[in-house]
Amino acid sequence: MKILSLAGENLASLTQAFHIDFDKDALGAAGLFAITGNTGAGKSTLLDAICLALYDEMPRFVANRKNVAEVGRQDDEEKLKANDVRGILSRGHANGFAEVRFRGCDGRAYLARWTVRRARNRAEGRFQPQDRSLTDLTSGQLFSGSKRELQERIDELVGLSWEQFRRAVILPQGEFAAFLKSDANERSALLERMTGTELYSAISVQTYERARGELQTLATLSERLGDLTLMDEQTRAEWLSRQQQGAVQLSQAQQARQLLQALRDLNARIAAQSLACQEGEAALAGAAQAHAEAAPRAGGV
Repeated sequence: MKILSLAGENLASLTQAFHIDFDKDALGAAGLFAITGNTGAGKSTLLDAICLALYDEMPRFVANRKNVAEVGRQDDEEKLKANDVRGILSRGHANGFAEVRFRGCDGRAYLARWTVRRARNRAEGRFQPQDRSLTDLTSGQLFSGSKRELQERIDELVGLSWEQFRRAVILPQGEFAAFLKSDANERSALLERMTGTELYSAISVQTYERARGELQTLATLSERLGDLTLMDEQTRAEWLSRQQQGAVQLSQAQQARQLLQALRDLNARIAAQSLACQEGEAALAGAAQAHAEAAPRAGGV
């Protein structure tokens, strides 16, 4: 994913329309650049605009924080929670927007737009729900899914969820200041939280516990191994001799089994031949008797 341009209007101190092209001119040729300016000039607001267009979130606000105070003027029809991103709308203005043109992970160019406005387009009107859109600049097609599906599509195109984007791309100033002033242990924990590497610490702990358990198992097996007595040379020689004798006996038994089977086959063939002889003798006797009975009749004729 690559951010190609950023535009917006009426966001905090940036009350005029602005457009920054990161893909052309000096910024396009620069491999690295810095955003500088006086306090309140709008440096962080530029980063906020990117986050609003892509995620409807701001790194300086904690969206899920409870018991957040309301802020606003006495004459406001509505006061927003201090962590409501719509509060970035410049004072005295009825509408504002932030949009980011970027190249997605699929190589196509897209435009993500975030818009905030007050009712009746009046600066003192009630805040309306923010609008978001995603346009494929190659085809001109506007994404038509639900808000949740739109965010899932942007996450897919950017390649990062909001939490991953916040930690890897947008580093809040407060967390960076805390990182610089903390001690070594606190700095390590904060760095893990900012970069999302808590998982690797958990894996390290599990690996250590697994290794410790395996070492205990190895120690137990070593103790049991110490209880075993190895054979001396004479016992080993006797055991090998008995093994060889057993192998010879097994071979002889197999040969005897083969001979026994051959003998059984031979006996079966002999029995079959004997039965055939008996049947032949019976047939011969029958023929002789029939011949003897036929002889007197032949003489009388």
